[in-house]
This record gives sequence, C-alpha cells and structure tokens, in this order.
Amino acid sequence: MGIDTNRFNIKRGFGKIAINPTSLALLTVLSVVAISISAISPAYATINCAGYLPSSYFERIENNKPFAGKLIEQDDGSSQLQDLSGNIVMDNLSDAYIVMDKYVIAKQDGKYGVINAAGKIIVPFEYNAIQTEPDIATSFIVSAESSSGKTKQGIINRHGDWIYKLTDARIQHAHYDSDYDQDYFIITNEKQLTGLLDDRGYWTVMPQYKVIQPLNACTGEPLYLQVDLKDKTALINQNSEVIIPFAANQHIETFNNNISPPLFLRSTLMAGSTATGMSEDIQEDIISAQIIDAGGKLILSSDAPIRKLLYHQFYTYKQAGKFGIVDDNGDVILKPQFDSYRDDADKVWVEKDGKMLRLKSLIKLD
Repeated sequence: MGIDTNRFNIKRGFGKIAINPTSLALLTVLSVVAISISAISPAYATINCAGYLPSSYFERIENNKPFAGKLIEQDDGSSQLQDLSGNIVMDNLSDAYIVMDKYVIAKQDGKYGVINAAGKIIVPFEYNAIQTEPDIATSFIVSAESSSGKTKQGIINRHGDWIYKLTDARIQHAHYDSDYDQDYFIITNEKQLTGLLDDRGYWTVMPQYKVIQPLNACTGEPLYLQVDLKDKTALINQNSEVIIPFAANQHIETFNNNISPPLFLRSTLMAGSTATGMSEDIQEDIISAQIIDAGGKLILSSDAPIRKLLYHQFYTYKQAGKFGIVDDNGDVILKPQFDSYRDDADKVWVEKDGKMLRLKSLIKLD
C-alpha cells in the first residue's frame, strides 16, 4: 500500500511571533524543550524553529520543487524509494519519511541515514539517531555509539560534508538564519565549555561559557544570547559583541521580539537567588528591572518587577514608589502616579488619591 508522504506538512504563512514575558514562558517551553525530528530522542534538548520562522522564509520555499519520488510500503512493512516512473531507487528502508521535499530520513539494516530523491546518500546508514529541524533540514546532528558504549555526536551538512566530526561533545541546534540560509549550533565540549558554531564550521562564539541560551532563535533577526560564566550573566550577539555586560544576580530575556531590533528585559535578582525561568515565574526573586534595546541603551527602569497585564499588551513599572504603565515597545503610556493596581484579567484597577479607577477610563485597552 502506498504511503502519502511525498509532501511533508509544515507550517506556512506565519509571521514573526510577538514574544513578551508572559507569552515567552510558554513559547520557551515549546521551543527549548521540544525535540526536533529524531530517530531516537537524544539526552539533550534542542531549539525547535517551528512557528518562529518569518513568513518571508515560507514564501521562498513555496517555490521548491516537489519531491521527485515516492515511498511505497511493502508487504513485509519495509519501504521502497521509487522515482516518479516507478523505478526502484532504494529498497529495504524502514521508519522512512520525507522532509522539506528534498530528503528521506530512514533506517536500513538497523541504522539511520539520509538520502535524496535520486538515492544519493547524504548521511550514511551508520547512526543510532539523526536530528534535523523539520521546517529546515539543512543539516543533520548524528549520534553513534562508540565501542565503549558512550554516545558520540557530530554534524553533517546538506551536502554530506562534516561540519563537526563525532565527538563526546553535546550538540544542540541553536538558530537558523533564514536570510543567509545558515544554521547555528550550541556545542559543549569535553571541558564543559560552550560555544556557538555555524554550519561552515566556524566558531562565531568561541567555547568559553558555562551556558549559552538563545533568546530569539529563528525569528529572522540576528541572534542574541544570554551567556553564563562564573555565576555571572551577560547578553551578547552572535558575533560575540557584548550588549549587556556581565553581572551577578542578573536575568535577561526578550521583552518584545516583534519589533526590529528586539527589546530585552533585564532583571536584578536578590543576592543568592538561584531562580531560573521567565521573569513572570520568578517575580518574588526580582528586585528591579530595566528595558534595554539591542544596542545596550537603557529605555526604561523600574524599582520593581516589570509585569505584564494579563489580557492586555501593557506592563506595569514602578518609580519613586508609584506605578506607571508602559507598552510593549517600551513607550510610557501613563507616568508613575498610582499607589497600587489590581489586575483582574479583563478588568484592571489603579489606585490614585485613595480612589480605585478602571484603567480603561484612562487609556484605551486592547
């Protein structure tokens, strides 16, 4: 019976996703924890670009030629790759599927590999697992078990060339630059030092950090990263340029990823805090916060956590003991003048001169 896998379903027509301290909490779980297409789920999480790629990328790949072949399931459960005329290109395949109308990832004799529609082997059938980004498939993270039983990882590009040969390093897909059709990888070497490698094999960030966390992967913008070193954090870009200097008790995340260049939320944590996650989840550990642009310029400072209103694209901040309202572009909507506020989701109240006022009476809410 034939398998209808000639077209791999991918999300199309998505623009950039607006990311803020509330929505990013969910999106980060989906993107950072989600595992890409993988024959065997690896021990390390990897970025998933699905849903983050700009619409211009999907407009470009709409012109890709359809896969010039078809997978046909046999009576014994194996599959054949045939050309469009029905000629057998490769036999004895299992767990086979087509990605990006270009490649077949499959298993043969118990090992995984990658071929194209003509049967050319891109990745030899030698690996226990293969990872690739389902909406991209420009490179393949391969895993193989050594004679000692340890799992080694490497990276092979779309042409079948090694980007990073098999090693004990941990490898994660970190970012895809849709403008330059280029992949980036986070690699932690045997010395537990982490860097950023591009798909040409060049270190754009040398292995020197304890942790590297991409903040705006696959969005069509240059990549920004929070890096950790000796219990301090900093914000850098993909060229290792420092945007927010290293400091202790510092938490950095994207404030608004829907503008170009993005804005960042820098929060100062209580001394000794080990809180991780998005700022909305660690409010009790935050002393103060700042909105900072991609050039490192201070846009707004707050003497308390900057909190998003539940149903609206506005945030509260605090200066000199009073609360004000700022929008997701970092623009002040109401200067600090309120003694307190109450967010009841669809109803927001602010206190001024001892009176509780509906916020919608002061500004137009979404």
